[in-house]
Amino acid sequence: MQTGLFQQQSLKLVMTKELTQAITLLQYSTLDLTKFLEEQTLENPLIDVKPTDFGRTKKTKVTKDTYTNPIDYIGKKEVTLYEHLLTQLSYMKLNNTKKRTIEYIIQLLDSNGYLYFQEEEIARELNTDTETIENAIYFIQSLDPIGVGSRSLQECLLLQLRALPNRNHLAETIIQDHFERFAEKSWKEIAKDLNVMLFDIQQVFDFIQTLQPRPGAAFQGGEAHYIVPDIDIQVEDNMVTMSMQDSYLPKVSLNLQYYQHFLQEKDSRTKSYLQEKVDQCQWIMRSLEQRKMTLQNVMGEIINQQLDFFIKGPTHLKPLIMSDVADALEIHESTVSRAVKDKFVQTPFGIFEMKYFFSRNIQTTGEADTSSTQVKSVMKQMIVEENKQKPLSDQEIVSILEEKHGILVSRRTIAKYRDQLNIPSSTKRKRYSK
Repeated sequence: MQTGLFQQQSLKLVMTKELTQAITLLQYSTLDLTKFLEEQTLENPLIDVKPTDFGRTKKTKVTKDTYTNPIDYIGKKEVTLYEHLLTQLSYMKLNNTKKRTIEYIIQLLDSNGYLYFQEEEIARELNTDTETIENAIYFIQSLDPIGVGSRSLQECLLLQLRALPNRNHLAETIIQDHFERFAEKSWKEIAKDLNVMLFDIQQVFDFIQTLQPRPGAAFQGGEAHYIVPDIDIQVEDNMVTMSMQDSYLPKVSLNLQYYQHFLQEKDSRTKSYLQEKVDQCQWIMRSLEQRKMTLQNVMGEIINQQLDFFIKGPTHLKPLIMSDVADALEIHESTVSRAVKDKFVQTPFGIFEMKYFFSRNIQTTGEADTSSTQVKSVMKQMIVEENKQKPLSDQEIVSILEEKHGILVSRRTIAKYRDQLNIPSSTKRKRYSK
């Protein structure tokens, strides 16, 4: 070991501010990128951003089913559940103490209209007794929407059932006394206890589906989000063409008027500031062009790999992982990941996220393997067409996939795919006849 000063040559990647921002820019969605560019204009007077020119965007066929009135896009103030309930209170004659108690409890409701605070806890906060709190809760439950102020799903459903002009007594009995077994679909036990047919319980189940389990859902307007396709894919005579939908993005340029004005300044600090802002503007313009090229290259390779999808449809999606695209383009896999993040593609079969075209490999009995996405599509169609009185078990789905489609998957995989598709198990899909 020896101490001293030595020269050593090494090569390393330095993450400059510009490089970090370029990476961030690539993974921005169209809406996020638009917001970013608008923010830059506030920081840099030399950046000129022209609003989106919707007249230059792709014209699509409009039918009575797809037409959206431009007025529908105008913002409107949403009434909250809290405001809706307080408005009803304003029309009622209540003493000040009761009104304050009710208003306090209304503030405790969650966005779905449920109350998850204990009566004892609320009573301590308001320095009153639990009977007063209970009466206030009952009063709230008499307001619109029906079911608001419920302390459980069971209570919410019961309130709605009891408010019906034509009471369904079997439904009320089942929800009141057999709720857990009903939810778990232990219907045979309930049918035996109540001396009714399984078909009758099936009818109750169908009716319960028409009720609102989240009374406050109608007041959760929030901000509307619209999907803006980044790329448009057209297919004609089995020829696939791709076009970037970058006309949705604001146009960035150097504000020459400001630039000429600042050039007349003689102060060195002002000139230094000017040069910094010019460099920043030029970097943003270069980064936007690089982002466009990267998206084009990645999507172009996806089209090469998934040509059958764009010509024949989603059932022909092949297994594809991001490293396949990265290797073909000689770029890093993380670049592909950032490029497809929050990006959407308009195809003849609908709008898809770019990451939709990536799915893992599933072994088959034939020469060519299939994708997990395709397996889900086939499985979903099988369940749609199944006999609902004898729904397919996961193991039966496994057998049919192998026998009819040559797809080799485990029962556990099918169960996982069902969960991802929000498809219940066979016992919960079963229907009963008279």
